[in-house]
Amino acid sequence: MVLTGSSLQMEWLLWNQAKKVKLKKGTYTVSLSDCKYRDLVNCELLSELPLHAPNVNKFSESMLQKPWKNDFRFSGKSLSLPLQTYRDSETGKTDKNIKASHSVQQILEMINLPRRYCRFYFMTLRGCERSKCWFWHVPKRGHEKICMAILKTYISINESGLLKRAVQIFARYYREVTPGENFDFQVLNDLLICLLKKCLLQEVFQMLNVTAQINTLPALEVLLRVFECVASLNVRDAVPTLISSFCKLVDAGMFLEYEHFNYIIKLLHQLQVSSQEIDTVLNIKCRFQEMHFKSNWLFDFNLVMAEIQHCKEKNDWAKLGALYVNARTACEHSDDLQKLSLCITEILTKDSEKDRPGVPFCDFADAVIKNSQCNEADRIFIGRAGISVMNSYRRVLQWIKGRKVLDKLQELQIHFTVLKGLTGSERLASRCQIVNTAAEIFLETESLDGATRVLRESEWITNAALWPCSESDIISRHNLLFSLMHKYLRQSCYRQAFEVLQNLPGFQNGCDTVDVSQYSHVFNKLLNACFESKNLGVLSSAVDFMLSKNIAVDFFLLRGLITGLGRSCLWSKARTYYKTALSLGCYPPLEGNLRHKILPIPFYVSEVEMLLAIELFLVSNASDIQSPGATTQSFQIVLKRCEDQAVKNSSDYQAGRERLILAARLSDPKLFLRHMTVNVNMEEVYSLELTSALKWLKENMKWAGKVWLFQ
Repeated sequence: MVLTGSSLQMEWLLWNQAKKVKLKKGTYTVSLSDCKYRDLVNCELLSELPLHAPNVNKFSESMLQKPWKNDFRFSGKSLSLPLQTYRDSETGKTDKNIKASHSVQQILEMINLPRRYCRFYFMTLRGCERSKCWFWHVPKRGHEKICMAILKTYISINESGLLKRAVQIFARYYREVTPGENFDFQVLNDLLICLLKKCLLQEVFQMLNVTAQINTLPALEVLLRVFECVASLNVRDAVPTLISSFCKLVDAGMFLEYEHFNYIIKLLHQLQVSSQEIDTVLNIKCRFQEMHFKSNWLFDFNLVMAEIQHCKEKNDWAKLGALYVNARTACEHSDDLQKLSLCITEILTKDSEKDRPGVPFCDFADAVIKNSQCNEADRIFIGRAGISVMNSYRRVLQWIKGRKVLDKLQELQIHFTVLKGLTGSERLASRCQIVNTAAEIFLETESLDGATRVLRESEWITNAALWPCSESDIISRHNLLFSLMHKYLRQSCYRQAFEVLQNLPGFQNGCDTVDVSQYSHVFNKLLNACFESKNLGVLSSAVDFMLSKNIAVDFFLLRGLITGLGRSCLWSKARTYYKTALSLGCYPPLEGNLRHKILPIPFYVSEVEMLLAIELFLVSNASDIQSPGATTQSFQIVLKRCEDQAVKNSSDYQAGRERLILAARLSDPKLFLRHMTVNVNMEEVYSLELTSALKWLKENMKWAGKVWLFQ
């Protein structure tokens, strides 16, 4: 209900003409000499508030007072308001008011309050009447969503007492708390509009002052409506407070166009205010004009920031991307551009705190990169913002959204691994840490190729002069690569697993402090997987790498490699690894036995290993075998049993004897062995048939001498 200036004056007359107001047994009795404003009285009854003198609050809604002391909703009794000037027909209106109050109470009781909140204060029209209440009358810090829900409920009821209480709640809560993610600008604007419709000007000014203090400004349209309301009511006493609030809002960053200033000045002239008050507004207008001429960008920056908030509220990320490019193009000051970039990045990272589909960063990045004005600086910004957004999703374990960010960066061909984040700890993060985070996200989404690609693009870097990292980063990389290697092994991707192991911390130039000998177990696990799958290529490469880094190789797997190479007719490689195995102590020493023309061969070795041992034996004794007196000499081969214990299963030893015969036959030309005897250790002794040995030396000595004697 909006009253004109003349109506307000009539209300004063009505009040002064009241003959008596007396209290009888908790009931107000009002005698009026004129029943012209009975509809006004009935309106006040509907709002559950009795009439009072306007001088109590000269900016408030006319004729408002505290709620009834004994509220009928809680006493269970009906409310009786005998008005001497009312006819009996007013009883029906009172009954409607009672029903309306019950409906309001039902709405209030639907508010879902946590524990420790005062339910009388928040959920009743009367409010809390305790002198000292142990329960909260202000929402707790961090309960901004609850605060907004309470304000929305009060606004929907649109009752004057509740609207005043909403102002108190808003002011007391944001006196201690900065507006956060759940702050709703629409609630702020709606509350101000409701207060204006109720003519609660004092509460309106209180709200405007609070919003200026917290730099959370209402819509410009609302501010203009405040001036309109004061002008329509012709409340000149409110003008100083209105001008003061207006100045605070302007200082807080509210932007007005010239036509807005002209409209405000027109309304002030309508109120016939003093020239000093008009000059205050004119001075602000002149200040805006000077700022426009000195730095046109300041206007643009304010407009951009306001538009950014609009895009955020509407979830219009593509428009936000276009807005960024246009603002960056027009920006002349690096500080403003930095503020703009940080603001947008923080908005994009805040999405990790919400459980909603879609990734705002992807739409934003597409809009920026695909803009015709996009340049390399924009690509760098997208990369740095992507790092911050990626980390925000990782912190809350939203792996799928983090993966979408990485996929978008890959799609746009932005090499983010050489960049740093824009906000939070990512601004100081090492390159190792950034790569670790990206690879972890790929791993958690079962993209092994994606994780490996990121690591390759960063050249598997950990610590370097230009990119120093901490010990925790090294440990994280160590654990990450172990997990990646095990996943590759489960998928039988042995070469990829080997690539991962080759780049463990310690194998780069900047990680000399890491002891690589600790990796023996995991490397041998790879060797075993390759051995079981007969993948000799990766197996031999891994053994070569281990030997070059002095990492211990499991002898059983090394012998398996030698056997596999021989059976695949890769004899040259088999001989190389056999010589290495001899030097590592994989087989019993031969030097002393060779001088005595005796070749001990363990029964458990394969036919390939036996043949290689016989080749070495032949080359080592070549001069004796080829001498004229060789016919009087014996070159023996002893099939040795285990030294630590006798072979319990005779079939195992018998299988070893068969392998020895097979080894002789595999030779080219073939060698012949003659069984001589069984020695005291129950070991079979064979002699090498001299003619076959001479023939073998004649055909193979040229290459065999180089292999076994000189390499």
